[in-house]
Amino acid sequence: MNHLTSKLVFLSRHLILFVCLISNLSTNAQAFVNLESGAFFTAINDIRNGNNGTLFSLKNDFQTPVSPFVRLRAGYLSKGKNHFSFLYAPLKIIETGTIERDILFDGKNFKANIPTEVVYKFNSYRFSYNRRIISKDNFKFGLGLSAKIRDAGFSLKNRELLSESFSVGFVPLINLIANWDISQKMSVDFFGEGLAASKGRAIDLSLSGRYSFTKNLQGNFGYRLLEGGANGTNRYNFIQLHFIYAALNYSFNKNNKEP
Repeated sequence: MNHLTSKLVFLSRHLILFVCLISNLSTNAQAFVNLESGAFFTAINDIRNGNNGTLFSLKNDFQTPVSPFVRLRAGYLSKGKNHFSFLYAPLKIIETGTIERDILFDGKNFKANIPTEVVYKFNSYRFSYNRRIISKDNFKFGLGLSAKIRDAGFSLKNRELLSESFSVGFVPLINLIANWDISQKMSVDFFGEGLAASKGRAIDLSLSGRYSFTKNLQGNFGYRLLEGGANGTNRYNFIQLHFIYAALNYSFNKNNKEP
């Protein structure tokens, strides 16, 4: 948790500078910063590394526990229609277990019944643009595109061997945002990003309830699904993670209450 806290402080400082910069780009723009945190649990996390590697599961073989997480987003809404944002979503799982079968991982044979540490990392950086195509008094809907940079991979280590497989890649995504105002203070928010292809997919969906404490400060409580993966010749990894979260959203423009 100390590492998570220090990383959060570092990112908060830089996101505040980013928001202060973009808030001066347009007098009609509403800048915001959003902090989301909670806990997630693993439903699926299957891994194979190497053409003839062993398929193993972080869910079943290593029994990954419920873990905390944090996500930070900053951006602005321009002229009530154009939504720009930058997201930093770190995610890391470290677990040690002893399994009853050998694991062939990147050409190395990790023997059974030896304590083995597995590290799974999936850090996501996304720049998103969304344009509202429906803007009614109590309902708003928009479509857009996201540019995602993922810093991801996994490693295995025991007292005899260490093998790592981490990489950085680019993934384009389609996003959509929907907001339904139940009353002046309560709303339902949906935000989704995703794309599917023959060899893999990436899906990030969230549904939450929002309460406006003031014109500038809103709070959300909701559920998030992170699902997807890739089926390559030398690497296979598919995940399904479930998140329960609370979030705070602060808007810097007092003339517009929408986050």
